[in-house]
Amino acid sequence: MKRLSALIVTGLLTIGLASGCSSGAETQELVLETKHAAMPDYVLNSSPIVQETYLMAANYPEVLASVPCYCNCNASAGHMNNLDCFVKDMGPDHAVNEWDPHGIA
Repeated sequence: MKRLSALIVTGLLTIGLASGCSSGAETQELVLETKHAAMPDYVLNSSPIVQETYLMAANYPEVLASVPCYCNCNASAGHMNNLDCFVKDMGPDHAVNEWDPHGIA
C-alpha cells in the first residue's frame, strides 16, 4: 500500500512540475490595423524582425516617441525620437499615413 501511495504521489508531483514548467504566456500576433497605410515593399521584403518592429511602431507609437534617437539622424533627417525612424507622418488618431525607410538601415 505504501508503494502504491508513493507511486501516486510521485506521479502527481511529476504532472504538477511538468505543467508548471510551461510558460502559460501565449504569443500574440501583431496585426496592422486598417487605419494605417499599407506596409511598403522595403518592409515586406525585409526580415521578420524588421517587419515586427514596424508593426510595433504602429501599435505603440507613444513608446517609440519617448525614446530619444542616438544615431545622429536628427541632424541628417530631422528625427526627434525613435518613432521618427519608422513613421514619417502620423495622423492625430495615431494612424500611420506614411512610413519612413530609416528604420531598416
